[in-house]
Amino acid sequence: MAEFFAMGGYALYVWGSYGIAAVVLLGLMLLSLSAHRRQQRTLATLEGIRQPRRARRAKAADGGSGGELALAGAYAGGGKGSADCDAGGDGGGSGGGDC
Repeated sequence: MAEFFAMGGYALYVWGSYGIAAVVLLGLMLLSLSAHRRQQRTLATLEGIRQPRRARRAKAADGGSGGELALAGAYAGGGKGSADCDAGGDGGGSGGGDC
């Protein structure tokens, strides 16, 4: 049994390599678990923030202010109302501005 652990004179190299590999793998596992827990906490926080938005959306869909429709129109026109772009609202020339 002593010969097995002596590894023919290379025991220090062999067991040292196993030890370093074990430390590196353990470190990677701990870092991965830490990152996973941090991401889980971030997700829980973001889901907690998002909940009131859902309530506001449901309220708007039930006959609220209609703010979502106004925003949808602004996005469809590239950030401006489409009437501004059609009437040359970008400074009096085609091919420029935000339209």
